[in-house]
Amino acid sequence: MPVELDEYDISILKSLFDDGRKSFRQISRETGITTPTVKARYERLVNVGFVKKIIPLIDLRKVQNASSLLELQTENNSKNQFKNIKKGMQIMLNCDYCHGVIAGVPQIFKFANYERFFCCTSCKSDYKTKYAGRIQAIIEKNVSNLVESGFH
Repeated sequence: MPVELDEYDISILKSLFDDGRKSFRQISRETGITTPTVKARYERLVNVGFVKKIIPLIDLRKVQNASSLLELQTENNSKNQFKNIKKGMQIMLNCDYCHGVIAGVPQIFKFANYERFFCCTSCKSDYKTKYAGRIQAIIEKNVSNLVESGFH
């Protein structure tokens, strides 16, 4: 079953398209969505694979020999890309273990700041077994970061 974008997702994406360097707090102030919700929604969009990365936009007018630079994204391309994102858009999910399309309600495994999506309980269980050491290390690192920052 695909994840559907709502008004919050669209507002957050619009803000990031405007300036991908914004903090979650800045986005929160701009959109009226609480900072923890902005962070959670952004992480969900990353975890489902909709947001692949935040990349710099290069102003080629500032480059002396712009003709030698290839495959750089211009500001116009980014703004045109946002026009195609609409409320209700559905994001297809692939199983994080077998990589098949998730047709129904996904099995979700949450740890640290990550969410992984699976087509069935077998894939979820096999994933946990295969990556147990890596998952534990990520959880421990996340806990130690929280303790160091004063949260527990």
